[in-house]
Amino acid sequence: MAATFPGTRVIVIRVLVVSPLADTRRALERLVTRDPGLALVGTCRSFDSLGGAIAESRADVVVLDCGPESPLPIPLLLDQRSSRDVTPIVVLLDELESEAGARALRAGARAALPRDAAPEEIRAAVRAAAAGLASLPAALALAVLNDRSSDGAHGDRTLTPREREILTLLGDGLVNKEIGVRLRISEHTVKSHLAAIYEKLEASNRAEAVATGLRRGLIML
Repeated sequence: MAATFPGTRVIVIRVLVVSPLADTRRALERLVTRDPGLALVGTCRSFDSLGGAIAESRADVVVLDCGPESPLPIPLLLDQRSSRDVTPIVVLLDELESEAGARALRAGARAALPRDAAPEEIRAAVRAAAAGLASLPAALALAVLNDRSSDGAHGDRTLTPREREILTLLGDGLVNKEIGVRLRISEHTVKSHLAAIYEKLEASNRAEAVATGLRRGLIML
């Protein structure tokens, strides 16, 4: 819950800033500290330590910048969504118009904004997230709504070629590290793709994903 100062009715929202880039972290820190309605309670540079940083800082909202080349940390978003005390996350993305924005929202992010969004936009998204609301640009909102309509009319969401490749390797019995070596991608990137595969196939584990992929003709073993 956001902090309320004694004797006043001013509610201050505690914000945790996360970014792998030092310059971006500093810019986001300034954005937060220059707003009297927001309080910076911590910064974090590693996605892997996000859960601990949230618990330690007792943040009301997380502003998470993915960086220009870092994959969207879908597994971390899913972990936060499934936790008992969900902390709203505002995600800043390079490719907002791509599927990444919609994936972030489906994984549990409360808002998805471009990395070059104006400070006022980011602050507004933080306030909306703290109030339990979602916010996103109109173009992305329409894309998400169209995507959901398409899901309802046509059923399965299509796997990307890379996701099919990873699903096939799952069926071959490879673990995440082996898949990463085979495809020359990081293990973290493999986890992000797996999270998207599970979501699209409505599977909760590897065995279900492979079984569903076989049943739908997405892979052949």
